[in-house]
Amino acid sequence: MLISIAVSHHFWAEFRMVIALLLLASLVTFFIGFAKRLEPEHSFSITPQGITFQHKYGSWKLPWSDILRFEQLNVQVGLDRRPLPYIGVRLGSCDNLINSITPRLASRLPHEQRPLLTMAITQSLLTIEQAQINFSPYKHNDKLIKGPIALYMHHTQALSTAYGYHIYLPLSALDRSADDFIQLLKQCQAHRHDY
Repeated sequence: MLISIAVSHHFWAEFRMVIALLLLASLVTFFIGFAKRLEPEHSFSITPQGITFQHKYGSWKLPWSDILRFEQLNVQVGLDRRPLPYIGVRLGSCDNLINSITPRLASRLPHEQRPLLTMAITQSLLTIEQAQINFSPYKHNDKLIKGPIALYMHHTQALSTAYGYHIYLPLSALDRSADDFIQLLKQCQAHRHDY
């Protein structure tokens, strides 16, 4: 960008379009790099107490006692089972998820996980009405939840009906293969009392 600015002082009249495109490309590259720097360094933090998911829009934290199982998400297409780019996490209780998820992340995840709803509709696992975004209050343990967390819980309930899991970890956030990450999570959960 600095070179383009320096060159533009001497050759602006002759190379106006080229210099303008270079300046625009430099600005776009700068903002992409700046946005990447704002993302968390690690997507997951695994401790003997539980697992924390960190996203550029927020986070959630779950104790191991809430987690029932982890599996690679897949769907039946004809006679084949096709893997989807998510790891499904089944919870025994959603209380800690509701209490720990940040509102900004809760409003973002339904949009990022829209392909899961689309796949559920095409596989006839959900109706179009069940897959629609629902802004109404969510009732959980005789308590009404409103706002983005209610939106996320309606979304979670729809995906749970379709696939049987409450949380969907994107494979793009992992530093290893899905099978290796699932094994790591199972080992950490099984040996959490040893630390």
